[in-house]
Amino acid sequence: MLLDPPGWPGCAQGLPHWPYLQAVDQALTGRGIPPGAVCIDRAGRAHGDTMSMDLVWDVSRTAGPGGLRFHWDEDTGWSYATVRLLRDSALPHRPLAPLHRVFAMPEAVAEMGESLVRSWRTPAGEYGAEWDQAREVRAAIDAFRQLVR
Repeated sequence: MLLDPPGWPGCAQGLPHWPYLQAVDQALTGRGIPPGAVCIDRAGRAHGDTMSMDLVWDVSRTAGPGGLRFHWDEDTGWSYATVRLLRDSALPHRPLAPLHRVFAMPEAVAEMGESLVRSWRTPAGEYGAEWDQAREVRAAIDAFRQLVR
């Protein structure tokens, strides 16, 4: 079970993309690699807030020479960055190209996470399927924007 991310005590469950994050977390946990940290952000833009989240594995939880950060954005989908030192935290994120959907299937995200955490390689193949609850989450995001305007 995910803990509330820093800065969102008791409020994260009210964010519209929280069900997707929970599904991804459950898929990762099922593979034995839950994220060590979760960050959620609402960044302003002209037509409302953009939701994004980060899942982070520090160096102690990966098989590579550093940590790993997965970033999800409701407009662009999944990307990742390797994190070797604290000062590297601003490294650019590279798209997780095989995940073709913004709301990629949580199991596909977990497969990517497992492969990168355990071997620092992305699995071969393409993942074009969308999460079966994506439509409901998009509607919740739209409703959330209407409330905060």
